[in-house]
Amino acid sequence: MMPPAMLWGQVQLVMQQGRLDAAQAGAEQILRASPRHPGALHILGVICLQRRQMPDAVRWLKKASQADQRNAMIWATLGYAYFETEAFRDAVDAFQKATKLDPRAHPALHGLGKSLQALGRHQEAAGAFGRALTLEPHNADYLNDRGVALMESGALQDALREIDTALALAPGFFGAFLNKGLVLKRLGEPNAALVALEQAITLNPSYAPAHNNRAAVLLDLEDYAQALSAAERAIALAPGFAAAWNNRGLAQLGLEQPDAALESFGQAVRCDPANAAAHYNAAGVHWKRSDYAKAAEAYRLSLRVAPAQLMALNDLGLAEAALGNHTVALDCYNHALRLAPDFAEAQFNKSLTCLLLGNFTEGWRLWEARKRKKIPVGFQDFGLPLWTGAQEIAGRCILLHSEQGFGDAIQFIRYAPLLQEKGADVALMVQPELAPLIRRVMPDMQVVEAVPANAMLQCPLMSLPLAFATSLETIPPAPIWAVDDARRAIWCARLGPGDRPRIGIAWRGSAGHANDHNRSMPLRDFLSVADESADWFGIQKAMPTSDYAAVSAVSRLRVFDSEITDFEDTAALIAEMDLIITVDTSLAHLAGSMGRECWVMLPFNPDWRWLLDRQESPWYTSIRLFRQKHIGDWAGVLDEVRAALHARFT
Repeated sequence: MMPPAMLWGQVQLVMQQGRLDAAQAGAEQILRASPRHPGALHILGVICLQRRQMPDAVRWLKKASQADQRNAMIWATLGYAYFETEAFRDAVDAFQKATKLDPRAHPALHGLGKSLQALGRHQEAAGAFGRALTLEPHNADYLNDRGVALMESGALQDALREIDTALALAPGFFGAFLNKGLVLKRLGEPNAALVALEQAITLNPSYAPAHNNRAAVLLDLEDYAQALSAAERAIALAPGFAAAWNNRGLAQLGLEQPDAALESFGQAVRCDPANAAAHYNAAGVHWKRSDYAKAAEAYRLSLRVAPAQLMALNDLGLAEAALGNHTVALDCYNHALRLAPDFAEAQFNKSLTCLLLGNFTEGWRLWEARKRKKIPVGFQDFGLPLWTGAQEIAGRCILLHSEQGFGDAIQFIRYAPLLQEKGADVALMVQPELAPLIRRVMPDMQVVEAVPANAMLQCPLMSLPLAFATSLETIPPAPIWAVDDARRAIWCARLGPGDRPRIGIAWRGSAGHANDHNRSMPLRDFLSVADESADWFGIQKAMPTSDYAAVSAVSRLRVFDSEITDFEDTAALIAEMDLIITVDTSLAHLAGSMGRECWVMLPFNPDWRWLLDRQESPWYTSIRLFRQKHIGDWAGVLDEVRAALHARFT
């Protein structure tokens, strides 16, 4: 038998020639004579790596590292074997040993970076790639990989610089174009990202993820038709590509094809049950359809896969609240806030539930999160210090300003006189449509269109309850709003004499309100209560065409949508009515502030200000509440209203 030393030289030669079977036979022969020969063990590990026999590769290379613990190459090869078996922590240990033994072993530094990247340790990965680049500064692969690590670390401009350098060295580098597209997308430059991705696709048109990334960018650009085409191209190349099915669904949503979108999201989760995004997006479709039970189920499936999704927890809370499960909703918001205490969306939605349940102390505090939401709720900042109730106000000018709907301004303007009682000089900025009415109702109040030069503090009207520490027991009464006599006389003449009760109605709120589909109803449904015993008047602006057809079918209904020019007209009309019946709109707040009898019909999950399980409102003494018993149950509400009308006017 040939001595191991001589045989080793031959094994190395045939290995270099790519004759793996001969190299394996020679290495095995060496090991029979010298079982701990590190070179032969290493060769066998390399052969198994090349043959994709990963468990055997790890086994041989571990033996090699034990036989020669000072051999950097063996540790590096073991690191690659661990990497290929997704044993990333073991790979990091092996590569670190290799680089400690040979600090100039840049392939081991590169492998270390890849392993750290796989573990999500992106900043450390970028450091390892950087060390490799000090040894090989013109290595395009190293530059590209460092760019990816920097991108995942959030250093997007640095990432773009590294990837561009890689492309300067290797102009046909497909992977670098692909990653450049991802970086540019995150930088909010979708058009530039699209160019990079199309260059990548030109280089490798059969790579499905490139088409899917292009679809994602086209979604950002709201080019839904092209996004759908790109996603379907990715699916054609890789039918089991869950992310592409998800993007297909998003494109279909953009094209207003919700049924098709649901099918795409379903296919995404069939391909990959752990695709949290597809579950989440399906939930969104169910939510828009007001199918809150299915939405909640889909949000839970998404959270089962990825429990720390803040938005999924928040949206599950909204779905549970819509179902009337307010305690469960609070649990969802609290879970999200344990993960991210400053998460404004959950703080805001928790505030709504707290206020609805009458927990004003926590509700008003969390309500301030509306200013920090991703899309703030109506908040304006005029650059003045916020009055919190703690600062001395006497003798100082404070700007009070509306921030949301007309009803909100009407409801909370009751706090303005309280500030005057504290000696404040109050400047009130409200919607232009409300300003004439406020000027007349509160003649000693300064109503402004711009910030006064002497203003020292500011406070949104809807932050005043917090500043005054309002509880259910300390809600200040609404001042009784008088009506302009001249305007009322005009409307009295316009209405003419009548021998029946006059009932003013509103069946729709603003179409732009997020919950309008739940709080409003078609006029044809509302009119089921409009019998011949009363005269009916529609105090309603911006009626859709479908409502005019319903108006013509009821002889005793008159509508004034084109004749109502401002809130002075609305107030005068209210004053001429014996009763107002309305859904949750500003009409209810105006009637309540005027002390006029008003019945408000509420959806199953009402706005927070109407609280739960009560017929009266602590904000207005003249309002009576009629509530849905289950989601969408306007028929039940109308039955109660019909019975109440009979009792009221018979």
